[in-house]
Amino acid sequence: MEPRPPSGDFLKESLARQRRRERDEKARQEQSKNRIRWVIWIFASILLVALIADLRHISRRMAERTRPGAVARKGDAADIAGGLSGDRYVDPSGLFSLVPPRHWMRVEKPVDEFFNVVFQGPYGMDMGIQVVATNGLTFDRLVENLRRVERSLAADTHMDFAYVGPHRAVKRSVQLFKSRLLLLDFLTGDLAHHVQFSAPPALYDEYEPVFLRLMQTYEPGRILSAPVPPPPAPSP
Repeated sequence: MEPRPPSGDFLKESLARQRRRERDEKARQEQSKNRIRWVIWIFASILLVALIADLRHISRRMAERTRPGAVARKGDAADIAGGLSGDRYVDPSGLFSLVPPRHWMRVEKPVDEFFNVVFQGPYGMDMGIQVVATNGLTFDRLVENLRRVERSLAADTHMDFAYVGPHRAVKRSVQLFKSRLLLLDFLTGDLAHHVQFSAPPALYDEYEPVFLRLMQTYEPGRILSAPVPPPPAPSP
């Protein structure tokens, strides 16, 4: 007996079953892909969070390295502010005295003899003081002289005024390549006082108010008279 060919209904039902199997298989594959996508997305999110945390940690470490003031250190701003009642430095010639920045080292022999004394601190900072005798120099003339020097050098020193104790001072700041200077000039009697602070530009705004507070410990001296020679010995 020859086999009978499948009827039309049987073929339609078989085709429908095949399509359902294909749809089910495609749905299973899509679900599997979605699970994989979720796993990848979650893993990537975890990596992204870890990367952000690591970048923040690196940024903090770089900030600490590039901004040395972030780490407490002897001679830093807080140390200076806390040592304003410390021991005084008295100029050997009696021209001035002050409380120097705590834990800053006094240079025994300044390379530039322009200064009477130089103190050196951390981060390449330093402080120099020069006091010279004048011949009736007035404050207005001092300001005029400083402005003339500024014009001759074509420099903008941001001139302002401040006080060192009761004494009015010319306050200037100068930006150099690797440092920024705070300059104070004032008169007491026949003495002209020039004080210079040098700090890295990144630390200047933090240290300027501390330096100005430090200068309130500054006390001007006076020109010491030459010692009176001993009387000549009596002749025999």
